[in-house]
Amino acid sequence: MSKLRFAYEEYYITSEYLLKLASNAGKLFESSEAYEKKLLLKMTLQNLELKGKKARFDWIKPFDKIAFYASRLSWLRGLDSNQE
Repeated sequence: MSKLRFAYEEYYITSEYLLKLASNAGKLFESSEAYEKKLLLKMTLQNLELKGKKARFDWIKPFDKIAFYASRLSWLRGLDSNQE
């Protein structure tokens, strides 16, 4: 039972850490050195190409889901102010 409880707690600690990290990703990226930025991009993106001034890429799992839900949440934020 204690092993199950530990696994359960470990899962939520890891999930919470990942979500906090993802929510601060922009700030972390901006404040990083060039080699750290390269590592972050390599860890999160694939099929990266530059066409003119536009970057095209695919997210690596699980970052694809994080990006999807983050974009949905930013779209839904406007609803909160109208629902009060």
